[in-house]
Amino acid sequence: MSDRKLNGRGWRSARALALTLGVTTVLVACDSLLDVDLPSQLTEEALDDPTSAETQVTSAIAHFECGYSTWAYFIAGDEDSMDPQGAVYYASGAHVFQTGTETGNCDSNAQSTGHYTEWVVSRKMASDAYDRLTTDWAGVANSQRLAAIAALYAAANVEIFGELFCEMAIDSGPLLTPSATLDVANQWVQRALDLIGSGGDFEMPHDVTPGPGGAEALAYALRSRILWAQGDLSGAAAAGAQVPEGFVAHVTRGGGLQRRNKVYQQGTSTGYAAVARVNDWWAGDPNPATGQPWPAQIPFTGYLDLGILPADGRAVWDDNGLPVRMAGLYLKPEDATAVMDTRVTHFTKSLQGGSTGEVPNKYTADEDPIPFVNWEEIWLIRAEAAGGQTAIDLVNDIRAAHGLPLVSYADPGNATQIRYMIIEEKRRSLWLEGRYIMTKIQNTDLLWFPRAQGATPSQGAQYFGGVRRLMPNNEYELNPNLTLDDRATGCDPAQAPVLF
Repeated sequence: MSDRKLNGRGWRSARALALTLGVTTVLVACDSLLDVDLPSQLTEEALDDPTSAETQVTSAIAHFECGYSTWAYFIAGDEDSMDPQGAVYYASGAHVFQTGTETGNCDSNAQSTGHYTEWVVSRKMASDAYDRLTTDWAGVANSQRLAAIAALYAAANVEIFGELFCEMAIDSGPLLTPSATLDVANQWVQRALDLIGSGGDFEMPHDVTPGPGGAEALAYALRSRILWAQGDLSGAAAAGAQVPEGFVAHVTRGGGLQRRNKVYQQGTSTGYAAVARVNDWWAGDPNPATGQPWPAQIPFTGYLDLGILPADGRAVWDDNGLPVRMAGLYLKPEDATAVMDTRVTHFTKSLQGGSTGEVPNKYTADEDPIPFVNWEEIWLIRAEAAGGQTAIDLVNDIRAAHGLPLVSYADPGNATQIRYMIIEEKRRSLWLEGRYIMTKIQNTDLLWFPRAQGATPSQGAQYFGGVRRLMPNNEYELNPNLTLDDRATGCDPAQAPVLF
Protein backbone atom coordinates (compact mmCIF):
# COMPACT_ATOMS: atom_id res chain seq x y z
CA MET A 1 0.00 0.00 0.00
CA SER A 2 1.31 3.44 -0.86
CA ASP A 3 2.21 5.90 1.88
CA ARG A 4 0.64 8.68 -0.17
CA LYS A 5 -2.72 10.23 0.62
CA LEU A 6 -5.49 10.34 -1.96
CA ASN A 7 -8.54 11.96 -0.48
CA GLY A 8 -7.10 15.30 0.51
CA ARG A 9 -5.34 16.51 -2.63
CA GLY A 10 -6.39 18.48 -5.66
CA TRP A 11 -7.10 16.52 -8.83
CA ARG A 12 -3.61 17.03 -10.23
CA SER A 13 -2.11 15.59 -7.04
CA ALA A 14 -4.70 12.82 -7.05
CA ARG A 15 -3.59 11.99 -10.57
CA ALA A 16 0.05 11.79 -9.56
CA LEU A 17 -0.76 9.73 -6.50
CA ALA A 18 -2.96 7.41 -8.49
CA LEU A 19 -0.05 6.77 -10.80
CA THR A 20 2.15 6.13 -7.73
CA LEU A 21 -0.39 3.55 -6.59
CA GLY A 22 -0.35 1.91 -10.00
CA VAL A 23 -3.56 3.42 -11.35
CA THR A 24 -3.31 4.71 -14.89
CA THR A 25 -5.24 7.96 -15.09
CA VAL A 26 -6.78 8.10 -18.51
CA LEU A 27 -8.68 10.21 -20.93
CA VAL A 28 -11.36 7.95 -22.35
CA ALA A 29 -12.58 8.40 -25.87
CA CYS A 30 -16.05 9.95 -25.77
CA ASP A 31 -17.72 7.86 -28.46
CA SER A 32 -18.02 4.77 -26.29
CA LEU A 33 -16.85 3.51 -22.95
CA LEU A 34 -16.33 0.17 -24.65
CA ASP A 35 -13.49 1.56 -26.76
CA VAL A 36 -11.00 2.52 -24.06
CA ASP A 37 -7.40 2.57 -25.21
CA LEU A 38 -5.17 2.25 -22.14
CA PRO A 39 -2.83 3.59 -20.99
CA SER A 40 -3.37 7.19 -22.13
CA GLN A 41 -2.18 9.57 -19.44
CA LEU A 42 -4.05 12.76 -18.70
CA THR A 43 -1.86 15.77 -19.39
CA GLU A 44 -1.91 19.15 -17.65
CA GLU A 45 -2.88 20.77 -20.96
CA ALA A 46 -5.85 18.44 -21.33
CA LEU A 47 -7.07 19.23 -17.82
CA ASP A 48 -7.17 22.92 -18.62
CA ASP A 49 -8.63 22.55 -22.10
CA PRO A 50 -12.42 23.10 -22.20
CA THR A 51 -12.68 20.92 -25.30
CA SER A 52 -11.74 17.99 -23.07
CA ALA A 53 -14.80 18.48 -20.84
CA GLU A 54 -16.74 15.53 -22.21
CA THR A 55 -13.64 13.36 -22.10
CA GLN A 56 -13.01 14.25 -18.46
CA VAL A 57 -16.59 13.41 -17.47
CA THR A 58 -16.40 10.13 -19.38
CA SER A 59 -13.11 9.32 -17.67
CA ALA A 60 -14.72 9.89 -14.26
CA ILE A 61 -17.36 7.34 -15.26
CA ALA A 62 -14.69 4.90 -16.42
CA HIS A 63 -12.77 5.06 -13.14
CA PHE A 64 -15.96 4.55 -11.15
CA GLU A 65 -16.92 1.59 -13.31
CA CYS A 66 -13.57 -0.17 -13.16
CA GLY A 67 -13.46 0.15 -9.38
CA TYR A 68 -17.05 -1.04 -9.05
CA SER A 69 -16.50 -4.08 -11.26
CA THR A 70 -13.65 -5.18 -9.00
CA TRP A 71 -15.64 -4.35 -5.87
CA ALA A 72 -18.65 -6.47 -6.85
CA TYR A 73 -16.58 -9.65 -6.60
CA PHE A 74 -14.15 -8.51 -3.88
CA ILE A 75 -17.04 -8.01 -1.43
CA ALA A 76 -18.97 -11.16 -2.36
CA GLY A 77 -17.43 -13.21 0.43
CA ASP A 78 -18.39 -10.58 2.99
CA GLU A 79 -21.91 -10.86 1.60
CA ASP A 80 -21.76 -14.56 2.59
CA SER A 81 -22.00 -15.75 -0.98
CA MET A 82 -18.47 -16.97 -1.77
CA ASP A 83 -16.07 -19.40 -0.07
CA PRO A 84 -12.51 -18.47 -1.19
CA GLN A 85 -10.33 -21.14 -2.80
CA GLY A 86 -7.33 -19.46 -4.47
CA ALA A 87 -4.80 -18.02 -2.00
CA VAL A 88 -3.43 -15.72 -4.68
CA TYR A 89 -6.81 -13.95 -4.54
CA TYR A 90 -7.95 -14.03 -0.91
CA ALA A 91 -4.50 -13.00 0.33
CA SER A 92 -5.45 -9.51 -0.86
CA GLY A 93 -8.22 -9.37 1.74
CA ALA A 94 -11.01 -10.34 -0.63
CA HIS A 95 -13.81 -12.51 0.78
CA VAL A 96 -12.40 -12.46 4.34
CA PHE A 97 -13.95 -9.34 5.92
CA GLN A 98 -10.96 -7.05 5.57
CA THR A 99 -11.16 -3.91 7.73
CA GLY A 100 -9.99 -1.57 4.96
CA THR A 101 -10.43 -1.32 1.21
CA GLU A 102 -7.98 -2.04 -1.57
CA THR A 103 -5.95 0.73 -3.16
CA GLY A 104 -4.13 0.43 -6.44
CA ASN A 105 -5.18 -0.53 -9.93
CA CYS A 106 -8.58 -2.07 -10.50
CA ASP A 107 -7.52 -4.43 -13.28
CA SER A 108 -3.83 -4.66 -14.08
CA ASN A 109 -3.94 -8.46 -13.87
CA ALA A 110 -6.28 -11.35 -13.18
CA GLN A 111 -5.97 -11.00 -9.41
CA SER A 112 -6.42 -7.21 -9.18
CA THR A 113 -8.69 -6.15 -6.31
CA GLY A 114 -8.22 -2.34 -6.19
CA HIS A 115 -11.31 -0.18 -5.94
CA TYR A 116 -10.77 2.61 -3.37
CA THR A 117 -8.26 4.51 -5.52
CA GLU A 118 -10.58 4.36 -8.52
CA TRP A 119 -13.47 5.83 -6.55
CA VAL A 120 -11.34 8.60 -5.04
CA VAL A 121 -10.02 9.56 -8.48
CA SER A 122 -13.50 9.34 -10.01
CA ARG A 123 -15.01 11.56 -7.32
CA LYS A 124 -12.32 14.20 -7.70
CA MET A 125 -12.51 14.18 -11.50
CA ALA A 126 -16.30 14.45 -11.42
CA SER A 127 -16.25 17.22 -8.81
CA ASP A 128 -13.66 19.28 -10.66
CA ALA A 129 -15.41 18.81 -14.00
CA TYR A 130 -18.70 19.93 -12.45
CA ASP A 131 -17.08 23.04 -10.97
CA ARG A 132 -15.60 24.08 -14.31
CA LEU A 133 -18.69 23.22 -16.35
CA THR A 134 -20.83 25.43 -14.12
CA THR A 135 -18.34 28.35 -14.16
CA ASP A 136 -15.48 28.83 -16.62
CA TRP A 137 -16.69 26.19 -19.06
CA ALA A 138 -20.39 27.07 -19.03
CA GLY A 139 -20.16 27.89 -22.73
CA VAL A 140 -18.96 24.42 -23.70
CA ALA A 141 -21.41 22.44 -25.83
CA ASN A 142 -23.79 20.42 -23.63
CA SER A 143 -22.17 21.89 -20.52
CA GLN A 144 -25.36 21.62 -18.47
CA ARG A 145 -25.86 17.97 -19.31
CA LEU A 146 -22.20 17.13 -18.73
CA ALA A 147 -22.29 18.91 -15.37
CA ALA A 148 -25.36 16.89 -14.36
CA ILE A 149 -23.60 13.65 -15.28
CA ALA A 150 -20.53 14.71 -13.32
CA ALA A 151 -22.70 15.52 -10.30
CA LEU A 152 -24.38 12.11 -10.48
CA TYR A 153 -21.05 10.27 -10.46
CA ALA A 154 -19.73 12.46 -7.66
CA ALA A 155 -22.88 11.47 -5.76
CA ALA A 156 -22.45 7.77 -6.59
CA ASN A 157 -18.89 7.72 -5.26
CA VAL A 158 -19.67 9.67 -2.09
CA GLU A 159 -22.74 7.52 -1.44
CA ILE A 160 -20.49 4.45 -1.35
CA PHE A 161 -18.15 6.25 1.06
CA GLY A 162 -21.07 7.11 3.36
CA GLU A 163 -22.66 3.67 3.31
CA LEU A 164 -19.44 1.71 3.61
CA PHE A 165 -16.89 3.60 5.70
CA CYS A 166 -16.90 4.17 9.44
CA GLU A 167 -15.64 7.71 8.87
CA MET A 168 -14.56 9.72 5.86
CA ALA A 169 -12.64 12.86 4.99
CA ILE A 170 -12.90 14.66 1.66
CA ASP A 171 -10.24 16.99 0.27
CA SER A 172 -8.22 17.15 3.51
CA GLY A 173 -11.35 18.11 5.38
CA PRO A 174 -12.53 17.15 8.86
CA LEU A 175 -13.73 13.73 9.93
CA LEU A 176 -17.20 13.03 8.59
CA THR A 177 -19.57 10.51 10.10
CA PRO A 178 -21.41 8.19 7.70
CA SER A 179 -24.51 10.37 7.87
CA ALA A 180 -22.54 13.55 7.24
CA THR A 181 -20.85 11.89 4.26
CA LEU A 182 -24.25 10.89 2.92
CA ASP A 183 -25.39 14.50 3.30
CA VAL A 184 -22.57 15.44 0.91
CA ALA A 185 -23.76 12.76 -1.52
CA ASN A 186 -27.30 14.12 -1.33
CA GLN A 187 -26.03 17.62 -2.07
CA TRP A 188 -24.51 16.26 -5.27
CA VAL A 189 -27.84 14.62 -6.13
CA GLN A 190 -29.57 17.96 -5.68
CA ARG A 191 -27.06 19.69 -7.96
CA ALA A 192 -27.80 17.09 -10.62
CA LEU A 193 -31.56 17.46 -10.19
CA ASP A 194 -31.33 21.25 -10.44
CA LEU A 195 -29.51 20.95 -13.76
CA ILE A 196 -31.86 18.26 -15.04
CA GLY A 197 -34.86 20.37 -14.02
CA SER A 198 -33.45 23.32 -15.95
CA GLY A 199 -32.31 21.50 -19.07
CA GLY A 200 -34.64 18.48 -19.18
CA ASP A 201 -34.18 14.78 -18.50
CA PHE A 202 -31.97 12.69 -20.73
CA GLU A 203 -30.73 9.13 -21.16
CA MET A 204 -27.35 8.59 -19.56
CA PRO A 205 -24.55 8.16 -22.12
CA HIS A 206 -22.75 4.97 -23.12
CA ASP A 207 -25.84 2.79 -22.51
CA VAL A 208 -25.56 3.26 -18.74
CA THR A 209 -29.38 3.49 -18.51
CA PRO A 210 -30.66 1.28 -21.33
CA GLY A 211 -34.22 0.81 -20.08
CA PRO A 212 -36.93 3.07 -18.70
CA GLY A 213 -35.70 6.22 -16.97
CA GLY A 214 -32.58 8.27 -17.41
CA ALA A 215 -30.57 10.85 -15.46
CA GLU A 216 -33.49 11.95 -13.30
CA ALA A 217 -34.34 8.37 -12.32
CA LEU A 218 -30.70 7.75 -11.42
CA ALA A 219 -30.69 10.85 -9.22
CA TYR A 220 -33.84 9.80 -7.35
CA ALA A 221 -32.61 6.23 -6.99
CA LEU A 222 -29.35 7.44 -5.44
CA ARG A 223 -31.31 9.75 -3.14
CA SER A 224 -33.57 6.89 -2.09
CA ARG A 225 -30.54 4.78 -1.09
CA ILE A 226 -28.87 7.73 0.66
CA LEU A 227 -31.93 8.50 2.78
CA TRP A 228 -32.48 4.81 3.51
CA ALA A 229 -28.92 4.51 4.81
CA GLN A 230 -29.56 7.54 7.03
CA GLY A 231 -32.66 5.91 8.48
CA ASP A 232 -35.13 8.27 6.76
CA LEU A 233 -37.44 5.60 5.40
CA SER A 234 -40.28 7.95 4.48
CA GLY A 235 -37.93 10.22 2.54
CA ALA A 236 -36.33 7.21 0.89
CA ALA A 237 -39.72 5.89 -0.17
CA ALA A 238 -40.76 9.28 -1.57
CA ALA A 239 -37.59 9.49 -3.65
CA GLY A 240 -37.93 5.86 -4.71
CA ALA A 241 -41.45 6.49 -5.97
CA GLN A 242 -39.87 8.65 -8.71
CA VAL A 243 -37.95 5.65 -10.08
CA PRO A 244 -39.72 3.65 -12.82
CA GLU A 245 -40.10 -0.10 -12.61
CA GLY A 246 -37.36 -1.77 -14.63
CA PHE A 247 -34.84 1.05 -14.17
CA VAL A 248 -31.20 -0.07 -14.06
CA ALA A 249 -27.99 1.97 -14.14
CA HIS A 250 -25.13 -0.15 -15.40
CA VAL A 251 -21.44 -0.39 -14.91
CA THR A 252 -20.86 -1.06 -18.59
CA ARG A 253 -18.22 -3.63 -19.44
CA GLY A 254 -16.16 -4.81 -22.41
CA GLY A 255 -13.30 -7.16 -23.14
CA GLY A 256 -9.74 -6.90 -21.92
CA LEU A 257 -7.96 -5.14 -19.09
CA GLN A 258 -9.84 -2.30 -17.33
CA ARG A 259 -13.08 -3.09 -19.17
CA ARG A 260 -13.91 -6.67 -18.25
CA ASN A 261 -16.57 -7.83 -15.83
CA LYS A 262 -14.46 -8.92 -12.86
CA VAL A 263 -17.26 -10.97 -11.31
CA TYR A 264 -17.26 -13.10 -14.42
CA GLN A 265 -13.49 -13.07 -14.97
CA GLN A 266 -12.52 -13.81 -11.35
CA GLY A 267 -15.60 -15.66 -10.18
CA THR A 268 -16.93 -17.68 -13.10
CA SER A 269 -14.03 -18.02 -15.52
CA THR A 270 -11.07 -18.25 -13.12
CA GLY A 271 -12.85 -19.76 -10.11
CA TYR A 272 -11.16 -17.98 -7.22
CA ALA A 273 -14.03 -18.97 -4.91
CA ALA A 274 -16.95 -21.36 -4.68
CA VAL A 275 -20.53 -20.38 -4.06
CA ALA A 276 -20.98 -20.74 -0.30
CA ARG A 277 -23.30 -23.09 1.54
CA VAL A 278 -25.24 -22.24 4.70
CA ASN A 279 -22.73 -21.15 7.33
CA ASP A 280 -22.52 -24.01 9.82
CA TRP A 281 -18.75 -23.88 10.40
CA TRP A 282 -18.28 -20.69 12.39
CA ALA A 283 -18.12 -20.60 16.19
CA GLY A 284 -17.43 -17.36 17.98
CA ASP A 285 -18.62 -14.80 20.46
CA PRO A 286 -22.23 -13.64 20.73
CA ASN A 287 -23.37 -10.91 18.39
CA PRO A 288 -22.17 -7.65 20.02
CA ALA A 289 -25.14 -5.83 18.52
CA THR A 290 -27.58 -7.94 20.55
CA GLY A 291 -25.55 -9.85 23.14
CA GLN A 292 -27.13 -13.06 21.87
CA PRO A 293 -25.16 -16.10 20.68
CA TRP A 294 -25.32 -16.99 17.01
CA PRO A 295 -27.17 -20.21 16.17
CA ALA A 296 -25.30 -23.24 14.85
CA GLN A 297 -26.56 -22.41 11.36
CA ILE A 298 -26.16 -18.69 10.70
CA PRO A 299 -29.39 -17.15 9.35
CA PHE A 300 -29.50 -15.53 5.93
CA THR A 301 -26.49 -17.42 4.63
CA GLY A 302 -26.03 -19.92 1.82
CA TYR A 303 -26.47 -19.35 -1.90
CA LEU A 304 -26.42 -22.92 -3.18
CA ASP A 305 -29.58 -24.35 -4.76
CA LEU A 306 -31.83 -21.48 -3.67
CA GLY A 307 -35.50 -22.12 -4.27
CA ILE A 308 -38.97 -20.75 -3.69
CA LEU A 309 -42.06 -22.66 -2.61
CA PRO A 310 -44.44 -22.61 -5.57
CA ALA A 311 -47.61 -22.77 -3.49
CA ASP A 312 -47.08 -19.60 -1.45
CA GLY A 313 -43.87 -17.92 -2.61
CA ARG A 314 -41.90 -18.49 0.58
CA ALA A 315 -38.11 -18.01 0.21
CA VAL A 316 -37.02 -17.89 3.86
CA TRP A 317 -38.09 -19.73 6.99
CA ASP A 318 -39.45 -17.70 9.91
CA ASP A 319 -38.08 -19.87 12.71
CA ASN A 320 -34.39 -19.99 11.71
CA GLY A 321 -33.85 -17.43 8.94
CA LEU A 322 -32.48 -20.08 6.58
CA PRO A 323 -33.34 -19.86 2.88
CA VAL A 324 -35.68 -22.23 1.13
CA ARG A 325 -33.49 -24.55 -0.96
CA MET A 326 -33.82 -27.41 -3.39
CA ALA A 327 -30.89 -29.37 -1.91
CA GLY A 328 -28.46 -29.32 0.97
CA LEU A 329 -28.50 -29.73 4.74
CA TYR A 330 -30.99 -28.42 7.30
CA LEU A 331 -33.94 -28.70 4.92
CA LYS A 332 -37.58 -28.85 5.91
CA PRO A 333 -39.94 -31.35 4.26
CA GLU A 334 -41.58 -28.51 2.37
CA ASP A 335 -38.29 -27.69 0.66
CA ALA A 336 -38.76 -30.77 -1.50
CA THR A 337 -41.35 -28.87 -3.55
CA ALA A 338 -39.18 -25.79 -4.13
CA VAL A 339 -38.60 -24.43 -7.62
CA MET A 340 -35.34 -22.77 -8.70
CA ASP A 341 -34.82 -19.10 -8.00
CA THR A 342 -33.44 -18.03 -11.35
CA ARG A 343 -31.83 -14.91 -9.87
CA VAL A 344 -29.14 -17.05 -8.20
CA THR A 345 -27.76 -19.76 -10.48
CA HIS A 346 -24.45 -21.60 -10.55
CA PHE A 347 -22.66 -24.53 -12.16
CA THR A 348 -19.84 -26.95 -11.32
CA LYS A 349 -16.28 -26.43 -12.53
CA SER A 350 -12.65 -26.76 -11.48
CA LEU A 351 -11.53 -24.09 -9.02
CA GLN A 352 -8.22 -22.51 -8.12
CA GLY A 353 -6.28 -24.79 -5.81
CA GLY A 354 -7.35 -27.97 -7.57
CA SER A 355 -10.81 -28.52 -6.08
CA THR A 356 -14.17 -28.60 -7.80
CA GLY A 357 -17.16 -26.52 -6.80
CA GLU A 358 -19.96 -24.25 -7.84
CA VAL A 359 -19.30 -20.91 -9.53
CA PRO A 360 -21.77 -18.11 -10.30
CA ASN A 361 -23.72 -18.09 -13.53
CA LYS A 362 -25.17 -14.60 -13.14
CA TYR A 363 -22.80 -13.07 -15.69
CA THR A 364 -21.77 -15.11 -18.70
CA ALA A 365 -19.09 -13.00 -20.41
CA ASP A 366 -16.48 -10.30 -19.83
CA GLU A 367 -18.77 -7.89 -21.66
CA ASP A 368 -21.83 -8.31 -19.42
CA PRO A 369 -22.82 -5.09 -17.61
CA ILE A 370 -23.13 -4.98 -13.82
CA PRO A 371 -26.00 -3.03 -12.24
CA PHE A 372 -24.88 -0.44 -9.71
CA VAL A 373 -28.44 0.82 -9.32
CA ASN A 374 -31.26 -1.69 -9.62
CA TRP A 375 -34.96 -0.85 -9.40
CA GLU A 376 -35.46 -3.97 -7.32
CA GLU A 377 -33.38 -2.49 -4.50
CA ILE A 378 -35.48 0.67 -4.65
CA TRP A 379 -38.68 -1.41 -4.50
CA LEU A 380 -37.33 -3.20 -1.43
CA ILE A 381 -36.47 0.10 0.25
CA ARG A 382 -40.03 1.19 -0.37
CA ALA A 383 -41.23 -2.15 0.99
CA GLU A 384 -39.22 -1.64 4.17
CA ALA A 385 -40.71 1.83 4.58
CA ALA A 386 -44.29 0.73 3.99
CA GLY A 387 -44.44 -2.69 5.64
CA GLY A 388 -47.64 -4.72 5.60
CA GLN A 389 -49.47 -5.61 2.42
CA THR A 390 -47.73 -2.88 0.44
CA ALA A 391 -44.40 -4.54 1.17
CA ILE A 392 -45.76 -7.86 -0.07
CA ASP A 393 -47.11 -6.21 -3.22
CA LEU A 394 -43.76 -4.57 -3.98
CA VAL A 395 -41.94 -7.89 -3.53
CA ASN A 396 -44.46 -9.47 -5.86
CA ASP A 397 -43.67 -6.87 -8.53
CA ILE A 398 -40.10 -8.19 -8.44
CA ARG A 399 -41.21 -11.81 -8.43
CA ALA A 400 -43.52 -11.20 -11.41
CA ALA A 401 -40.72 -9.51 -13.36
CA HIS A 402 -38.65 -12.69 -12.97
CA GLY A 403 -41.51 -15.13 -13.53
CA LEU A 404 -41.19 -16.46 -9.96
CA PRO A 405 -43.92 -17.59 -7.54
CA LEU A 406 -45.69 -14.72 -5.81
CA VAL A 407 -45.72 -14.28 -2.05
CA SER A 408 -48.96 -15.27 -0.37
CA TYR A 409 -47.63 -16.82 2.86
CA ALA A 410 -46.66 -13.57 4.59
CA ASP A 411 -48.90 -12.03 7.23
CA PRO A 412 -49.12 -8.26 6.64
CA GLY A 413 -49.41 -7.74 10.39
CA ASN A 414 -46.28 -9.73 11.26
CA ALA A 415 -43.44 -7.17 11.13
CA THR A 416 -40.71 -9.76 11.72
CA GLN A 417 -41.96 -11.96 8.92
CA ILE A 418 -42.09 -8.97 6.57
CA ARG A 419 -38.56 -7.99 7.57
CA TYR A 420 -37.25 -11.50 6.88
CA MET A 421 -39.01 -11.54 3.51
CA ILE A 422 -37.41 -8.22 2.47
CA ILE A 423 -33.89 -9.16 3.56
CA GLU A 424 -34.06 -12.48 1.74
CA GLU A 425 -35.28 -10.73 -1.40
CA LYS A 426 -32.33 -8.35 -1.19
CA ARG A 427 -29.92 -11.29 -0.88
CA ARG A 428 -31.27 -12.74 -4.08
CA SER A 429 -32.12 -9.68 -6.18
CA LEU A 430 -28.78 -7.98 -5.47
CA TRP A 431 -26.56 -11.06 -5.68
CA LEU A 432 -23.10 -10.15 -7.00
CA GLU A 433 -24.03 -6.51 -7.57
CA GLY A 434 -21.96 -5.11 -4.69
CA ARG A 435 -24.99 -3.81 -2.81
CA TYR A 436 -26.14 -6.42 -0.28
CA ILE A 437 -23.22 -5.54 2.02
CA MET A 438 -24.94 -2.20 2.67
CA THR A 439 -28.01 -4.03 3.96
CA LYS A 440 -25.79 -6.18 6.19
CA ILE A 441 -24.20 -3.07 7.70
CA GLN A 442 -27.63 -1.63 8.50
CA ASN A 443 -28.89 -4.87 10.08
CA THR A 444 -26.11 -6.03 12.40
CA ASP A 445 -28.67 -7.27 14.92
CA LEU A 446 -29.69 -9.97 12.45
CA LEU A 447 -26.94 -10.39 9.82
CA TRP A 448 -23.59 -12.00 10.59
CA PHE A 449 -20.07 -10.58 10.69
CA PRO A 450 -17.25 -12.76 12.11
CA ARG A 451 -15.42 -9.81 13.73
CA ALA A 452 -11.95 -11.35 13.41
CA GLN A 453 -12.92 -14.79 14.69
CA GLY A 454 -12.69 -18.09 12.84
CA ALA A 455 -11.73 -18.95 9.29
CA THR A 456 -13.21 -19.83 5.92
CA PRO A 457 -14.45 -23.44 5.62
CA SER A 458 -12.47 -24.72 2.63
CA GLN A 459 -9.05 -23.08 2.93
CA GLY A 460 -8.96 -21.97 6.55
CA ALA A 461 -8.22 -18.36 5.63
CA GLN A 462 -8.44 -16.13 8.69
CA TYR A 463 -11.45 -13.87 8.97
CA PHE A 464 -10.65 -10.24 9.70
CA GLY A 465 -12.64 -7.60 11.55
CA GLY A 466 -14.51 -5.72 8.87
CA VAL A 467 -18.05 -4.45 9.28
CA ARG A 468 -17.94 -0.88 8.04
CA ARG A 469 -14.56 -0.16 6.48
CA LEU A 470 -11.64 2.11 7.34
CA MET A 471 -9.83 4.45 4.99
CA PRO A 472 -6.19 3.55 4.33
CA ASN A 473 -3.91 4.54 7.22
CA ASN A 474 -2.25 7.28 5.20
CA GLU A 475 -5.58 9.10 4.97
CA TYR A 476 -5.49 9.51 8.76
CA GLU A 477 -1.77 10.20 8.96
CA LEU A 478 -1.49 12.90 6.30
CA ASN A 479 -4.73 14.77 6.96
CA PRO A 480 -4.04 17.49 9.57
CA ASN A 481 -7.57 17.03 10.91
CA LEU A 482 -7.15 13.32 11.66
CA THR A 483 -4.89 10.84 13.43
CA LEU A 484 -4.83 7.06 13.56
CA ASP A 485 -6.73 7.33 16.83
CA ASP A 486 -9.74 8.48 14.80
CA ARG A 487 -10.07 5.08 13.14
CA ALA A 488 -13.40 3.37 13.82
CA THR A 489 -14.70 6.33 15.87
CA GLY A 490 -17.16 7.80 13.40
CA CYS A 491 -19.79 5.07 13.30
CA ASP A 492 -22.04 3.14 15.63
CA PRO A 493 -20.02 0.58 17.65
CA ALA A 494 -22.18 -2.25 16.29
CA GLN A 495 -21.06 -1.28 12.77
CA ALA A 496 -17.41 -0.55 13.55
CA PRO A 497 -14.54 -2.79 12.44
CA VAL A 498 -12.42 -4.50 15.10
CA LEU A 499 -8.77 -5.54 15.56
CA PHE A 500 -7.21 -3.33 12.89
